[in-house]
Amino acid sequence: MFKAGFARLDMTPPLGSPMAGYFQYREAEGVLDPLELNAVAVSDGENTVLIVTADILMTNEVFSTAVRGVIAERTGVPEGNIFLQGLHQHTSVYLGATAKVKGQNNSFYDATYQDVLVRKYADICLMAMDDMAEARISIAAKETAEPISFIRRYRMADGNIKTNPGHMKPDVIAPIGEADNTVRLVKFEREGKKDIALVNFSTHPDTVGGTKFSADWPGFVRRFTEKDLGVHCILVNGAQGDTNHINVFKPAVAKKADPDYFEKRYAHTRFMGRTIADVVVDIWNQTEAIPEGKVSGGVEMVYIPTNTKYIERVDEFREKKVLMDAGELKLPLDEKGEINRVASLRDDTLFRKVPVSLAAFGKVALVGFGGEPFTEYATRTRAAAPELFVICACCTNGGQGYLPTKSAFEEGGYEARSSRFTPCVADVLPETATALLKKHQEG
Repeated sequence: MFKAGFARLDMTPPLGSPMAGYFQYREAEGVLDPLELNAVAVSDGENTVLIVTADILMTNEVFSTAVRGVIAERTGVPEGNIFLQGLHQHTSVYLGATAKVKGQNNSFYDATYQDVLVRKYADICLMAMDDMAEARISIAAKETAEPISFIRRYRMADGNIKTNPGHMKPDVIAPIGEADNTVRLVKFEREGKKDIALVNFSTHPDTVGGTKFSADWPGFVRRFTEKDLGVHCILVNGAQGDTNHINVFKPAVAKKADPDYFEKRYAHTRFMGRTIADVVVDIWNQTEAIPEGKVSGGVEMVYIPTNTKYIERVDEFREKKVLMDAGELKLPLDEKGEINRVASLRDDTLFRKVPVSLAAFGKVALVGFGGEPFTEYATRTRAAAPELFVICACCTNGGQGYLPTKSAFEEGGYEARSSRFTPCVADVLPETATALLKKHQEG
């Protein structure tokens, strides 16, 4: 018998916690909306997969693997069937830091909080399994009424590549790639319990900014969907490494000189959530029923060579990082990213471990990459299994930074210069994802 269950827990960190993102130190001063753990448990009677999304920037792989071990011990679900995603909000924290890096830019370490959170991860999985009820699956997909996700890498008139070059700039030639504005929905209709909406959209949750915790647009999607349809909702963020909310060909939503700058940005966050939820509501009664099929999961740890470019200049880059972190060195985004990468090379390994994860049930397959994949990763993965309803996810079971395309490595720009990988990552990870999908289909 096919079953599905849902659970939710608050995971908002304590105020004063360092917030992740932007290459600058920010302490949380308030809460705009709570940060949450959301979980769905899916079972075919023999096998169970657990899908948990967290309103955090991401976790490192070591932390995520440890958490999966705790969940497996408490639930009996194999570690390979546990799919943990950080939704990548920049108004949250990065998890997995240790006391060794306490106080560094963008790091977060609170032993008490993290110990409690690990227990919450396990608790929410037990709660979702306890909530399981007989369910039927159906699927649908539709683009938003207007684009709200945009490619953020642009070719400039001087031949350079820039990320977020600014609004209404005459030297912007064209975006490099095409954003995906498709809303994908998996609907679980349950006997005697609330239905569940698993919603997928792909873009950076980096709309709010500031120093107050917020789940950004994913939180609004959940709240609007639940209010409008009377269901549970979990949001899975997709391949978002080269996209965000900024349309450079239109005026900015808010300017820093505006006295209500953050209020306007938060309003745009709400607009994005409303736009996505409107699609969910529109297609809710137009879904295609599919056979439940078997449930399976898997996690493959892929070892990718570390980008060691400029390793002979580590001392130079470390000096720059000190000045950059102190706010004494003003640099463009791509240089900041490269400084961070090179400054840490002596503490790095020759290879980095990147998880590629699967949580599948019948025709539906969630594929997670352990970092920030460009849109092309999702396009390639779906093309390799056109008979499946594939949902790609970023920052799954760990996060190792940007996962650019081969062409992006050749062209340069912020994401490629800051990536800790060599260009082979652009082929190896999609190929691993394809192998996992094939195994599910053949199994």
